Amino acid sequence: MKDIKSAQNIESDSFDREQFVELRSESQELRSLIERGSNLLPNFDALTLDLFSSFYKYNVLFLPEDNTKKGSALARKLLDKVLHDPHYEKLREETVLESFKSALATIDMGNQILSWIRSDEGPGERSLLKEWEVSQSEDHLQELREEMETWDEVSQKTQELDEAQQKAKQDKESELSEEEDGFENLVQEQDERHEKMDFEMDKMVKSSLKQTNENIEEAEDELMAWDSSMGNPGGSKGVGEKLDLASRLYKNDKLRQLSRLVGSLKDEMMSSRRKLWSKRGAEIVDITAGNDIGKIIPTELVSLKHKLLKHDFKKRFIEGTLFQYSLKEERGRGPMVICLDGSSSMEGNKELWSKGVCLTLLEIAKRERRKFNVVVFSSGGAPLKIFESIGKEGFSGWGMNESEIMELAEYFPGGGTNFEEPLNKAVSLLESSKFTGGDIVFITDGESNVGDAWLKSFEKTKDKLKFKVYSVLIDLSQKESWGTLSHFSDKVTSVSKLTSKEVKGLFLDL
Repeated sequence: MKDIKSAQNIESDSFDREQFVELRSESQELRSLIERGSNLLPNFDALTLDLFSSFYKYNVLFLPEDNTKKGSALARKLLDKVLHDPHYEKLREETVLESFKSALATIDMGNQILSWIRSDEGPGERSLLKEWEVSQSEDHLQELREEMETWDEVSQKTQELDEAQQKAKQDKESELSEEEDGFENLVQEQDERHEKMDFEMDKMVKSSLKQTNENIEEAEDELMAWDSSMGNPGGSKGVGEKLDLASRLYKNDKLRQLSRLVGSLKDEMMSSRRKLWSKRGAEIVDITAGNDIGKIIPTELVSLKHKLLKHDFKKRFIEGTLFQYSLKEERGRGPMVICLDGSSSMEGNKELWSKGVCLTLLEIAKRERRKFNVVVFSSGGAPLKIFESIGKEGFSGWGMNESEIMELAEYFPGGGTNFEEPLNKAVSLLESSKFTGGDIVFITDGESNVGDAWLKSFEKTKDKLKFKVYSVLIDLSQKESWGTLSHFSDKVTSVSKLTSKEVKGLFLDL
């Protein structure tokens, strides 16, 4: 039997292929790329594997052209341009033998190739249909050749074929000859089409590789900033998880802005509470792996001053494998419940600030080992949305997992404003705790009336459960009023005073 030609153009071994299959099973983003590409270009899954191999493998070699499918000829031309571009060698300095960066480069480059295919500068619909025609004709030709091999085997075993068998064999030979002639014409037309699109293809590859190079450099910093800001809630991530997170951060400017804002607010919070935490005391019980900057042992931090070790530090920070102290602290405080305004007036920068404050307070609750709930409220038919921490109350492990934080960051119901309903829900959450002395933090930019009877009942409940209410006014326009907030709050501050002693007081009081 004649050798079956490969849809791939780059040499890969079983280890490369198994690793790619594992990445594809772990990463929704990689699977989505392959699915979308396979609807446009034949053998796109093989092109994706070739891209990964070209970035990952130490020695990158093309398979002989005679051993590859003509249905992958456009992919081969693209890959040839990729491997001969100066930006490719620079990119490989980051990706060789690094599965995460290689997969990230593959996804980024693959998406840019798809954008080019769909664009006016790309192959065009007619040319793409011809690519599929070549691929289908090639597959049909392979089937016919295999059938003819079967007839030849039958002829060798049987001295003479009967008349019907001879007729069937001759018909198959005729069909094969006709298909070979048609396929040869299709391949010749394909070569001419590829030659015509050579300039646009070359331009696309150059700009895409340059952009991918920049995106890879930014991705590591964005991931490190996210994990640092959010306290690495998901723990040590697999490569597939990191791929999806990096792609999500790249596509969502709001998440990137929120990450940077939370990082800045955490610095403010840490400077406020460091002395308080040090006074409460903590016992070092072990050395563990993680990426909590506040607990990393001094010898690890020395790496930041070394040019080469600094890259290793970043890599291990993202992986959560830095050596850090494990502390034993005794805590027994009530929950922290955040009432977060999700009304229409909060859209834009106000939403970012409100969620930035919210996620900074999450860090306090996590370090204090306190249960943490977020009640997102509005009005006009949108029900309250509750987010809560995971773990066992009063013990280590409190925090929110990454999917919950992502959902909270992106959730925005819109609508009007209602204060009583979220505060009632906050009270019920405090009542369910075995600890007293919880806190409600009410974050809003607007006003909403509360009834006198409700206010009296609320004050009685507050005295009974011994909790306090701190309100944060998102006053970016300077037109917002403290109004109703002062009626039910023990303390009111605003984001316009985030660097003042007043907001430091909020971080200290909680």
